[in-house]
Amino acid sequence: MGEERHPLPRSGGGSGWGPVSAIHLTKLLAWLSPSFPVGGFSYSHGIEAAVERNLVRDRDTLARWMDGILRHGAGRTDGMLFAAAHRAVLAGDEAGFAWAVERADAMRASAETALESRAQGQAFLIAVRAAWPLDGMERWDRVIAGTGRPVAYAVAVALAAALIGVPEGPALSAYLHAFAANLVSAGVRLVPLGQTDGQKALAALDSVVHSAAEAALAAPLDDLGSRAMAVDWTSMIHETQYTRLFRS
Repeated sequence: MGEERHPLPRSGGGSGWGPVSAIHLTKLLAWLSPSFPVGGFSYSHGIEAAVERNLVRDRDTLARWMDGILRHGAGRTDGMLFAAAHRAVLAGDEAGFAWAVERADAMRASAETALESRAQGQAFLIAVRAAWPLDGMERWDRVIAGTGRPVAYAVAVALAAALIGVPEGPALSAYLHAFAANLVSAGVRLVPLGQTDGQKALAALDSVVHSAAEAALAAPLDDLGSRAMAVDWTSMIHETQYTRLFRS
């Protein structure tokens, strides 16, 4: 990867699949709920362009498209950076956390996916600071400010989860599930599909979410990257699509 400004955060999750206490579970559910004010409903991650070109046209094609995103696209990249950020916070590793912030901001294939990640990340931290103040947040706010970059959504959620003590495995699985649910909801509106078909698609993706989380937690950071070229292409062409309901 060439010379790094910061050292790579440590790999390996330790007790990353430990239990989640009830008090922490409800916080995580609130933060990843559709009602949490991050504006997730306004992003499709290129699915709107995929529907326009008949690449996504029914429940099965939506589920396959989402499988690719989770295993090979943003699910993989953001999952690895989520793990890096979470581990850095638990270790008190400010340089490692700054590395994750910088990489998560830079590793976007299109302007719209960058906007999607940055806008939701910043909105997430604003809402957490206002309504769910967390001990130790000020330290990591200073690290983020020192990078001169906006924080990505995955890194923002990883930071909050680490600060309340949710292990990386359950936290990342919850994050990827919420990410998938939001995009399935976009697909339901765009194709359009019925609500039951949307739930069937999400159910089909449940094992994919867990597999993607496990793969991201185990992957070495020098293998960081994605290979979802069709998703990247639809995101790019969405920028000039004539009619659009979504911001990405």
